[in-house]
Amino acid sequence: MEPVVVKLSGGLTESREAIAHLCGWVKKVMDTAPGSFEAANAVPGVTIVHGGGRQINAMSEQLGIPVRQVAGRRITDRETMDVLLATVGGTVNRKLVSEMRRHGLQAVGLTGADGELTTAVRREPLEIDGEAIDFGYVGHILSVRPELLQTLMEQRYVPVVACLTWSEEEGMLNINADTMAIEIAGSLFARELVMLMEPEAVLDVHLNPISSLTFSEFQQGVTGGWISAGMRPKLETGFKAVRSGLERVRLTNPAGLAAGGGTILIND
Repeated sequence: MEPVVVKLSGGLTESREAIAHLCGWVKKVMDTAPGSFEAANAVPGVTIVHGGGRQINAMSEQLGIPVRQVAGRRITDRETMDVLLATVGGTVNRKLVSEMRRHGLQAVGLTGADGELTTAVRREPLEIDGEAIDFGYVGHILSVRPELLQTLMEQRYVPVVACLTWSEEEGMLNINADTMAIEIAGSLFARELVMLMEPEAVLDVHLNPISSLTFSEFQQGVTGGWISAGMRPKLETGFKAVRSGLERVRLTNPAGLAAGGGTILIND
């Protein structure tokens, strides 16, 4: 059985119920017999990647640091970068590890900078609505070295990776948690990427949960208006992962994950 990568939003890290569902599912996965690997470099286990947008915003406001975003993307100046180190790489990661240990898992807290896990460069300005936007200390991942994660998973540890990366020129950089999860999943030859969210599944035009969704159906949903503005970026990221070669991408919430539910994305 190849490994599974789970992306967990910062909001869900604050829910003890959500973490309990997640931990129960992780235990089941880890108790599954490894079997034979389709990918020679794959090892069984679970790696978790998390963000912390809600906590970043809260601490920034407490410190009087402006929260600036353009098209849903955070502008990370030096002060905001320090907030990320204190929250995403600090309290959010530490509390998540603590909660997982409470449920009997050997969780190990990391960032994407540890053990040369990821190496990046500072991202070039993006053109949005005709204007070049410099998002500051935000990384573009150049390489992933999964050996540290593989070593930990071989010993039945659960890596918990905060969405921070490292650049030789800039030092620590912010990185989108979805992007990091996709990159790590690819490097581990993961059999599945699970993107955890608050709804249990994607809903169709009649508000019924969808068990599977093709890229063509996604495009039809955007055109028809039944894929909401909040769900659209999640699905765009998920289909990016599918189209990059990942075998399986599932969107669900922790309760749906434990019950085997959610929406599977299919590349057609």
